[in-house]
Amino acid sequence: MLRLQTRLLSLLRNGGAPPLLTCTNTSLHRHFSATASTSPFAAEDYLVTACGLTRAQALKASKELSHLRSPSKSDAVLSFLSGLGLSSSDIAAIVSADPKFLCSNVDKILAPRVAKLRDLGLSRAQIARFVSIGALALRTCDVASRLRFWIPLFGSFDKFIQSASAGVLGGAAILRRDIDTVVKPNIALLLRCGLSVHDLAKTGISGVWVIVSSPEKLMVFIARAEKLGVQRGSAQFKYALATVSSLSEEKIASKMKLLKKALGCSDDLLQTAIAKHPSILRASEDNLRSTVEFLITEVGLEPEYIVRRTSLIGYSLNGRLRPRYTVMKILQDKGLLNSKFSSMIDASEGYFISRFIDYYKESVPELADVYAAARAGKTPSQLQP
Repeated sequence: MLRLQTRLLSLLRNGGAPPLLTCTNTSLHRHFSATASTSPFAAEDYLVTACGLTRAQALKASKELSHLRSPSKSDAVLSFLSGLGLSSSDIAAIVSADPKFLCSNVDKILAPRVAKLRDLGLSRAQIARFVSIGALALRTCDVASRLRFWIPLFGSFDKFIQSASAGVLGGAAILRRDIDTVVKPNIALLLRCGLSVHDLAKTGISGVWVIVSSPEKLMVFIARAEKLGVQRGSAQFKYALATVSSLSEEKIASKMKLLKKALGCSDDLLQTAIAKHPSILRASEDNLRSTVEFLITEVGLEPEYIVRRTSLIGYSLNGRLRPRYTVMKILQDKGLLNSKFSSMIDASEGYFISRFIDYYKESVPELADVYAAARAGKTPSQLQP
């Protein structure tokens, strides 16, 4: 080394320069800058091998981890999640939805917040379930104080999680809403409309979004629900709010136009029908069209009857209407049944199985298999032309 230094000094004194020093200062700066910026942490590969993401997911998520220089912090996060009892698939879902979670500080952020969840009385299994759908909230806010507010409103931790778990980020979106400036004013307004948090939770995630919308937006939703012909305090008002919160005015108008044409009814009659079951507007236009066509052309119902029994349009065509019609047709063809289609459709699944499947298992033993096949989308041979 000393000999090399002596050689370099000699060259410099004599006006010469070794090959490396013939490059410009700018070139040297670029060279060392590039070397310094090269990360030894291959984020994309790490996301695949350590976190279980697909290559496509990892490519997208790795952009959020480009600043990391080693896997040490991410390893600690993965170990923490595993220690909570989360499965590898749960962890993969969390990381895919929120790659920045891998950058969290376990000792200063995650562990203390989980400790507060234990102080709330949540079990290990409940904490794991919460983190699997509320990881973003755990990373970004004091979740324990917010759960302390939400759980009593929903009635239990399980009911809250059920309503909040629309996708991995669903719980985070609800928990991150400001309680004092957003949630409490909304709850007060909803109470004046005759609704509670529990009422809206029954309508699914759309109803939950109503609760956490801005107060200004909630006022708009209420006005739009009333525009559908649904009055505040009515049993259907919560469903009307959930419907308008998930659909634009243009989309609602388009679906009502489709139904008006398919059923051949007036605007007033259609609005009366929608007011009875506003949730039918949440179905896609293709589903609405197919369902009405099935009820008229295959079942043989009159459009006027369907308008009076709007609930029929709200049932799943392939999951309920068609399979039960298949059973009804078989029993009628054998002279065993005089029940109306609507009564069979409105029956609960348990009662339907008991009354129309099990009751006839001696005379029509294949009926259970036919019903199962119809629900699976297969056409029973009994109904094939």
